[in-house]
Amino acid sequence: MCKLYCVRFTYFLVLALACAVSLSAQITTGDITGTVMDQSGGAVAGATITAICPDTQLTRTVTSGTVGEYRLSDMASCVYKVSVSAQGFKTTVRSVTVTVAQMTKADFQLSVGQVSETVTVEAAAPLVDYSPGINNDVDTERIVDLPTNGRDFKSILAITPGVQRTPGGAFLDVSISGQRTTANNYLIDGMYNNDRYYGSEAVGQPGVLGVPAAVLGNDVISEFTVQQLPSAEYGVKGGASINVTLKSGTNDYHGLLFYLGHWSHTDATNAISRTVVPLHTINMAGRSADPS
Repeated sequence: MCKLYCVRFTYFLVLALACAVSLSAQITTGDITGTVMDQSGGAVAGATITAICPDTQLTRTVTSGTVGEYRLSDMASCVYKVSVSAQGFKTTVRSVTVTVAQMTKADFQLSVGQVSETVTVEAAAPLVDYSPGINNDVDTERIVDLPTNGRDFKSILAITPGVQRTPGGAFLDVSISGQRTTANNYLIDGMYNNDRYYGSEAVGQPGVLGVPAAVLGNDVISEFTVQQLPSAEYGVKGGASINVTLKSGTNDYHGLLFYLGHWSHTDATNAISRTVVPLHTINMAGRSADPS
């Protein structure tokens, strides 16, 4: 009997390890890549590239290769201060934005001079995104500042080309690139957030008329990316991938106070009835009331 139990335990242990190995990668970071050159366009090998996140003081340092190439991998989303220094050249500093699941290309051109001299690039040329399938990246400013009905971050998905919300809301309300609303793959910090029954997201799932049943507050979201043609590591579904990243905090205490008002007299006129549909809420007595 003991031998039988041991065999079964070993079998389940091996099965669990096999499942763990087969899990797909969860992407919650981005990369910075580029080339370090001199003013003539020649490669600068052995240059020191240092990236610092001002919010957390997270620091990463790499050295450029033989042809001046460098890559900072698995960087948390942040606007980094990237400095490049090499013997016989002035130190060059510029801001580089890292977003989730994206590879940002940032090339540096060094000027001849002393390392102690610093050249700060304030207005750099637009950085190039080399990530496949990325259609849009929505940052904190747009998530917090743009008006959204019910503070539902998915309302902002409409600014991404190819995204269509079902008129009137309902439970399955977002179609991307003409695919079924159940084909979307929702993630929070790289972890799957899919409701296997309805096909929408579990946290932040819309209820009746598109109102979120479980709110994922806009104020806790750092950014989210939309991949209409996601790469293979996302798995689960074949549709678009919506990867939400939560704020990680900083080294300083801070807070946010936000007020959202919604009244009937601020709503638009119905296109068919030419009237404004009254906004109703349910008070503690269970009666319908107009908040205006």
